[in-house]
Amino acid sequence: MTKSHSATLLATVQSPLSAHSTSNLFLADFGDAVFGNVRIECLNGSLPSSLTIRFGEKLAPDGRIDRNPGGNINFREVISKIPPGMPSFEPVIPPKEFHLRDEPVKMPTTLGEVTPFRYIEVEAEGLHADALAVSRVFFHAPFNDHAADFACSDEGLNAVWELCKHTLKATTAFGVYIDGERERIPYEADAYINMMSHFACDLDPQVARATVAHLLAHPTWPTEWSHHMPMIAAMDYLYTGETWLAARHFEALKSKLLLEKARADGLLVASAIVDWPAVERDNYNQGMTDPDNPKQVGPMVNTVANAFYYHALGRMACLADALGRKNEASDLRKTAAKVHGAFQKVFFDQAQGLFTDGEGSDHASQHANFFPLAFGLVPESHIAHVADFIAAKGMACSVYGAQYLLEALFASGRENDAIALMAARGPRTWLRMVEEGSTMTWEAWGPEFKPNLTWNHAWGAAPANILSRFVLGVRPLEPGFLKFLVSPRLGPLTWIRGKVPTPHGSITLTVETPESLHLTVPSSCTAILDLSTLGETGWRVNGKTTIHPVPTNAHVITLQAGVYEILSEKCQRCVENRLPTR
Repeated sequence: MTKSHSATLLATVQSPLSAHSTSNLFLADFGDAVFGNVRIECLNGSLPSSLTIRFGEKLAPDGRIDRNPGGNINFREVISKIPPGMPSFEPVIPPKEFHLRDEPVKMPTTLGEVTPFRYIEVEAEGLHADALAVSRVFFHAPFNDHAADFACSDEGLNAVWELCKHTLKATTAFGVYIDGERERIPYEADAYINMMSHFACDLDPQVARATVAHLLAHPTWPTEWSHHMPMIAAMDYLYTGETWLAARHFEALKSKLLLEKARADGLLVASAIVDWPAVERDNYNQGMTDPDNPKQVGPMVNTVANAFYYHALGRMACLADALGRKNEASDLRKTAAKVHGAFQKVFFDQAQGLFTDGEGSDHASQHANFFPLAFGLVPESHIAHVADFIAAKGMACSVYGAQYLLEALFASGRENDAIALMAARGPRTWLRMVEEGSTMTWEAWGPEFKPNLTWNHAWGAAPANILSRFVLGVRPLEPGFLKFLVSPRLGPLTWIRGKVPTPHGSITLTVETPESLHLTVPSSCTAILDLSTLGETGWRVNGKTTIHPVPTNAHVITLQAGVYEILSEKCQRCVENRLPTR
C-alpha cells in the first residue's frame, strides 16, 4: 500500500554529539534516537570499496552498538559497496520484511528507507576513521521546538518531560502517527495519546489530521479504538478552534460510535481490548455468559467498552454542536444519558463501592474503575472510595492505560499520587526508560511485560500532555483557547514552570511557591485562574487585591490578555517590596 495521507516531512542534518575512532572503526553517538539515515564523507580522499554500517538504539557493555539488544530494540547492519573514487556516501537501508506488507506506512520513495538509531558504527579494512565526517539525516514533520516547555523541582520529572517531548517529534517521520518501528501501523488509541501529547508540545495539527484520514481509510479492530476517533476530532476542535475534521468527516466519525451494537437499555454489546498487552489488564474478567449459548463465555457487555462509548457520545455531541447540527447533538446527549443510567445499574457493585469488570462479573479491576473515573461516570459520593482503590494499586496498567489512570487521579484530586507515579523509579516507570538508555518512550514497561517491545512508541508519552493539562493545569474551556483554565496542581513539587502553545501565542506559567505566580495570557484570550489547590485565602494581581475567601473556598480570577504577577495576601511584604499598590 502506498501511503495516501501524510503530513509534510523535513530533513534535518545533525552532527554527532560525540565520536570515537580507531584505525578501522568510527563510532558516533548523536545523543538521542530518531528515524533517519547517515551521510558518510571522507575528508582526505575517497572511501574504501566496502563499508559495514551499523545502526543501533542501544549500547552493549563494551561500549559498542548492541548487536543483540532484545525484543524489537533496533539494530541494523548494512554492508555497502562503494563505487571507486567516491568521497561521500549515503547507504540504502533495506526495508524490514514486515514493512513490505500492505498495512505498514511507507516512507516516500523520494526520501528512501529510514531506521531508528542513536548510534552509528562505520567499519572497514584500511579505513582511516579519523578522516571521516559522519552526519545524520533526521526525517520529521514540522515541529516548533520552542513552542512548549516544562520544568519543576523534581529533576526526574524533568527528564520524563524531555523523554516524551523528543519522542513526539522523532516519531513524526512517516507523516502520520505510527505505533513504533516493529509494525509502523497507525492505531486509533495510539493516535489519540500521541495527538494529545503532540499538541501539548507543538500545536500543529497536520500529522493528527493526516492520521485521521489514514485511519478512516484503514481502521483497526478494537471496540474502544473505534471510539477514540470522535475523541481525536473533538480534541482537535477544542485545541485549534477549527471544525475542519468534524466538517470533513462527520458521518464517518459518527459511525465510529458503533450505535448499532447497543441493546435496549443503551449499553454496548461488544468486546473490549481493555489494555495491551493482555498481562496488563489487572485480571480483568469480562464475566458474562451468553444466555443463548451457555458454553460460550465471552465479552458481551463490559465496563471498559461502555465507558468509552459514553465518553465518545459526548465528544460526538460536541462536534455536532460545532457544526450547527443541534438535533443530532441533542439525540447524542440523550443516548449518553441513557448509557450513564444503565452503566450505574449494571456495572456498579454497591457492596464493594466499585465498578465490576462486566455484566455478571464480581471482579473489580483497576481498569474497570479508572476509565469511569476519568470519564465522569463515578457517582460523586463514591469518587473518594474509587480513587483510593485505584491509587492503592499503583501503576497496575500499561503505558497506554497510564493516560487514563493519571487523568482519573487528577480528576479526583489525587495529584500527589499521579505526580509520584510519573516521577517514580522502578520496573513500571518512565525513568526506567531513561536510565536504561532510551531517548524515546517504550511500547511497554519492559521486556518482562512485552518481550517484543519497541523503544520508539509514542503512546508511552502520556506525561507530556498530563504535565501540561494537569500539573500546569492549562486546558481550553472554549475552542481554540479563547477561554482557558489555569489550575496548577503542584502536589509534592515546590515549583513549576511551563509554556503551552495556543493558536494565539503561548501561555506561560510559573508557580514559584504556593504564594507566588506569574502568568501570560495571549492576545484575544481569557484565562480562568483557579487557585483553590494552592491553599491560600486571598490574592493580589499586579499589586491590586482582587479576591477574598468565599464560602466554597474556591479562588477563581478572570484575566484578559496580559502579563500578570499574582501573589497571596500572606505575601504582603513581598508585594510591598516588589510591586507598588495601585
